[in-house]
Amino acid sequence: MKTKYIKSLPTIALLFIFSSTFGQTIVEGVIKNKENHPLESANILLRGTKYNAVSDANGKFSIDTHDKLPFGLIIVQEGYKTVQLEYTELPKKELQITLAIVNQLNDVVITSRRRIEKAQNVPIAVSVIGGRQAEIAGAFNVNRLKELTPSVQLYSSNPRNTTLNIRGLGSTFGLTNDGIDPGVGFYVDGVYYARPAATTLDFVDVDQIEVLRGPQGTLFGKNTTAGAFNVTTRKPSFTSGATFELSYGNYGFIQAKSSITGALSKKIAGRLSFSGTQRDGLLENAATGNSVNDLNNQGVRGQLLYKPTEGIGITLAADYTKQRPNGYAQVIAGVAPTLRDNYRQFNNIIADLGYKLPSTNPFDRKTDTDTPWRSNQDLGGASLNLEAKIGKGTLTSTSAYRFWNWDPSNDRDFTGLQVLKL
Repeated sequence: MKTKYIKSLPTIALLFIFSSTFGQTIVEGVIKNKENHPLESANILLRGTKYNAVSDANGKFSIDTHDKLPFGLIIVQEGYKTVQLEYTELPKKELQITLAIVNQLNDVVITSRRRIEKAQNVPIAVSVIGGRQAEIAGAFNVNRLKELTPSVQLYSSNPRNTTLNIRGLGSTFGLTNDGIDPGVGFYVDGVYYARPAATTLDFVDVDQIEVLRGPQGTLFGKNTTAGAFNVTTRKPSFTSGATFELSYGNYGFIQAKSSITGALSKKIAGRLSFSGTQRDGLLENAATGNSVNDLNNQGVRGQLLYKPTEGIGITLAADYTKQRPNGYAQVIAGVAPTLRDNYRQFNNIIADLGYKLPSTNPFDRKTDTDTPWRSNQDLGGASLNLEAKIGKGTLTSTSAYRFWNWDPSNDRDFTGLQVLKL
């Protein structure tokens, strides 16, 4: 009996050593909130691995580190701030982890009154769309952005004949007059874009878009009787960074956006941004076999920020955007009879001329116009913005030069007949 006991000692020793070694890889702890209440169902992840654990009703958990040193723990719980912990050795005591609540809303900061304020403190009906939110929604111009903003309407048959309205007020669609200011102002970094065609161009490196509803003449001038769009672009940063985004879709849609920023010296930072969008046409010209109403947009924006002192910032910006679409054609949705004599009805007129419409069903997306469609436009300019802190206030000065070139070609009878050319 004695001999048998002595022979068993090595086996027991090995089991003890193995158990001790295994036990040293287990980390235990308790997860609570700031009120010292245990949090159940918190997820504990071993960073860089597939291993995880879940806290019980008492907030307790245990997770095997699998001899991973150093190791990191990530604690995730809905409604609480995620915590990351780093360890170079196994903790000797039970971990006590406290999570902070993050269900409070972040403050929205706007510049609608020419100064930085919280949106909640501004007595203006304003909607704020963040640049990232617009990018996720695919709102790369005002026409797409209106789907995210209540009470905004955009009507456009071509860039020049474009109307931007808020609450149904602004300008009358179809009565374009280049000598009359629109009823909704469009501003980018404090610079007024006088032509409504600017709203058809792609956004380039936008940080935030504010839509102000109602008259804004006190701060924005006479051209804002119905409201204003206040667009803010991303500013140059002394911290180096770069972004690139590529999107694609049907009809050959492809869109690329890129931006790079960083310090050029101790007091000068720069930012260069690019945006390009292309898409095949949505209509077919039955006479030529080509697609019509495509997209072909490119835009670039460059900025230089000079900060001679902490309280002074001078920003020089320049941008250029061009559109070269084959558009904008329209289809025949149908022919309605009139009170004229029978020989003056449209169908009888085109029959006498030996002409037939390609389709009267708009969903066929067919046209046969005989005049090339062209809606070329170039928009650009430069601006100089100075911000200097003086006492408790800030002096802001904005100077800018803008240009817009419009080169159209239209078939205004929208048929294959040579009736009206412009």
